[in-house]
Amino acid sequence: MQANGRFTTAIHICIFMQIKGDEKLISSQVLADSVKTNPVVIRRIVARLRDNDIIGSVAGAKGGFFLKRPANQISLWDIYQAVRETDLFYKPKKINPECVVSMNLSELVDGVYSEAELAMKSALAPVKVSDLSARLNKITDLKKSDFC
Repeated sequence: MQANGRFTTAIHICIFMQIKGDEKLISSQVLADSVKTNPVVIRRIVARLRDNDIIGSVAGAKGGFFLKRPANQISLWDIYQAVRETDLFYKPKKINPECVVSMNLSELVDGVYSEAELAMKSALAPVKVSDLSARLNKITDLKKSDFC
C-alpha cells in the first residue's frame, strides 16, 4: 500500500475507533469491513499506530484494538509520523561522480524539502482526530445507529 494510502487508512481507523469508542475493543475484521480492505492490511497499519502509542490492543479471541489516547490528543501529524516508511521526498542513494547535477542535487534541494515538510507538519499538527469526527458528524448528522 502506498504511503498516502496507509495514512488515509490510518486516519479512517482512528476516526472509526473514536466514534465506536463505546465498544471497548474493535477487531481488525470490523475495521477491515469499514475500510473495505483485508484484515492483514489493517493489522499492519494498526501495528505502526500501536508502536507509536496511538492505538492499544488486547490479544486473544475476544481481543481487539482501542484508541490509547483521547482523540483530541491525536493529530494527523502523529498519525502520519506513525505510518510513514520513508522520508517525504526521495533522495537518491547513488551519486554519479561524473555528473555535476548528481553531485550537487542534495545541496540544491535539501532546504526546500525541509521547508515543505515543515509546511506539511504545520498543516497536519493542529488537526486532531476529534476535529475530523466532529466535522463528519456535522456533515452527515451521524447517529451511532447509522454507523457502519
